[in-house]
Amino acid sequence: MKHLLIVCLMMSSFTLLAQETTKKNEKKQRTARIEQAKVAFISKKLELSTEEAEAFWPIYNEMQAEIKAHRKSMKADLKALKTDSLNQNDRSYQNALNSRHDGAIKGLDIKKEYSQKIGELLGYKKVFELGDAEIAFKKQLMNRMKNAPSGRGKPGPSKGSQRFK
Repeated sequence: MKHLLIVCLMMSSFTLLAQETTKKNEKKQRTARIEQAKVAFISKKLELSTEEAEAFWPIYNEMQAEIKAHRKSMKADLKALKTDSLNQNDRSYQNALNSRHDGAIKGLDIKKEYSQKIGELLGYKKVFELGDAEIAFKKQLMNRMKNAPSGRGKPGPSKGSQRFK
């Protein structure tokens, strides 16, 4: 009886690990599909030629990676403050607010630097249109997620909803 219990426990733990791995893979695949849709959407909106796209996307991806790393570090600083919130005083919160404001400025500086690079490459009209295209993509993605069927737990279009344009 003991052996049967041990075997059952081992099998259930393997099943849970397999499910967790599957969920991680599904999330990675979903993220990759979203990124592919974003590339197609922005390339179409900016009317990028093949040569322009080959030069643009490495710069854009570098900018996004730098912004993501910056946000991650800001988030870690805020998390440290929140986890020890009972031992904090007003001065700590004032420093955190100043840090948050400095972080927002640094984020804008990153965007400004890369806007300059992209502007020199594609022209500043396309940099301006890039901002609009990013906003339009996010709106379309949010609408698609909002209209996704919630019962299955998988994102996707519901009946009558539109796919990425």
